Amino acid sequence: MDTKMDEAWNKVFQSLDLLSKIESDGFVQISATTLKKEGEREARLMAKHDTISSRPTIFKKHNLSILPIKNGEYVIYRDSKKKSYFKYDTEFDNVLKEIYDPSPDYEAIESLNGKTITSESQAIDYANLVSLLKTFTNESQLHLTIRGRLRSGNFSLNLPDNNVQIEVNGVQIEVDSGYEGKNGIYLIEAKIGKRDDFHIRQLYYPWKEWSQKTVKPVIPIFFFYSNGIFYLTKFQFGENFGDLKIVELRSFSINEDPILIVNYEELIRSVPIDVSEPNVPFPQANDLDKIIDIITSFGEDLKTKDQISEYFDFHGRQGDYYANAAIYLGLLKRDTKNRGSFILTDLGEKMRSCSNRRCRNRLIFTQLLRRPSFRSAIILLKDCDFKPVDIDKDDVTQIIMKNEMRCNHTTCRRRASTVKSWMKWICANIKFNS
Repeated sequence: MDTKMDEAWNKVFQSLDLLSKIESDGFVQISATTLKKEGEREARLMAKHDTISSRPTIFKKHNLSILPIKNGEYVIYRDSKKKSYFKYDTEFDNVLKEIYDPSPDYEAIESLNGKTITSESQAIDYANLVSLLKTFTNESQLHLTIRGRLRSGNFSLNLPDNNVQIEVNGVQIEVDSGYEGKNGIYLIEAKIGKRDDFHIRQLYYPWKEWSQKTVKPVIPIFFFYSNGIFYLTKFQFGENFGDLKIVELRSFSINEDPILIVNYEELIRSVPIDVSEPNVPFPQANDLDKIIDIITSFGEDLKTKDQISEYFDFHGRQGDYYANAAIYLGLLKRDTKNRGSFILTDLGEKMRSCSNRRCRNRLIFTQLLRRPSFRSAIILLKDCDFKPVDIDKDDVTQIIMKNEMRCNHTTCRRRASTVKSWMKWICANIKFNS
C-alpha cells in the first residue's frame, strides 16, 4: 500500500469515525460510493488488500481486514489472528522440486512454451498443455470450463473475531482457471512470483459459489510460477471462514534439473570483482527469484516501482526495494527519458533471453561474485560448509560495513538479513563441485 492510499484510508477513518464503530460492533459496513467520496480514490483499488503487507497502515495497526459483501458494499472487521490470510511459513523450503518429463508432443507447440511465460494465464495454460495439472490432480482428463469474472450468488460467512454472520450476494469474483475432471472441479488462483501469504477470499468466494452449483467436490488450488518452477498447493476449507489447511503441496520443473551445478573454485578464479559502487542502496529485497521474475516479465506494465508493487502484491516500498536490488545486480537501470521508470540493461536483456532456469541462476550467481560484499559472504558460506544457518549475522554485518561506505552499523545489520536470505537461495538452487 502506497503513501497516497494510506492517506486516503486515514481520511475515511477520520471523517466517518470508523474505529469507534468497529470497537463497539466488531465490524462496520461501508459503500464504494462513500469510500471514493471520502478517500478520493477508486474504491476497488482501496479495498484490494491481497497480502498482509499490502494492507494500509491503519489496518495493520488495528488488526483489520476488508471484504466485499455486495456489489458496491464492503465490510471492515476485526481480524486479530489474520485468519483472512493464509501464510506460507517454510512449507516450500522442505518440498523437493520434482523434474516433470512431459510427453514429446508438447514440443510441436510454437505459440506457447516455457521460455516465454510472463503472465498467470500463460503459466496455467502451459501447465495444462504439458499435462502437469492432470498429474497434480490425479485426473486422466481435465476440461477447462470456468475462467474470468462473474457475479456471485448468495452465501453466508462468519467473521473471524466475533462470529457475526455476514451475507454475501452479487459480488464480483474471478477464477483464473477452473477445470472439471471425473473426481472434482478444480479452481485455480494463479500468480507470477511466489507469495508469502494471500487473502483467502481469492479462493474462498469461488469455492463457495461453485460448491452450491455442483455435486462434485470443489477443490481450491493456489498456483504460482517463479523462475521456471511451478508451485501448486491443494487446499481444503473448513466450516468457518478462515479455516484453511494444505492437503497437498508440490513443485515442478519442466524437463529440466532445477539445480545448477557449478565448479566453485573455477568461478572464483574467473569472475573478477567489480569495485564500482552501484548508485542505489544496499539490497533489502529478500527473494532473489522475485528479482529474476521482474526481469523475465519486464515490459510496459512493469516499468515503475508502483507497477512492480501491484504486480507482486507488494507494499509500495517493496517495489522500490526490488527495483533497486535489480539495479545493484546490473539487471535494470533508471530510464533517463522517463522519470520514475526503469529499463533493462544489456545484462537484463541477456537474462530475459535465457532459455532455461539454470542460465538465469548462473547469471545471478556470477553477478553476486562480482559484488565485494556478496563475494565475501559466499566465501564465508563455503567456510560454513554451505550451511546458511551457521552464518553469523555479526560476521555478515562486518562484511557489509567493510565494503559499503554509505552503510552505518545499524543499517548494515538490518541488511545482513537480505545477505543471509540470498545465501539460503544459493544453497537451495546451486550445487558445488570442486
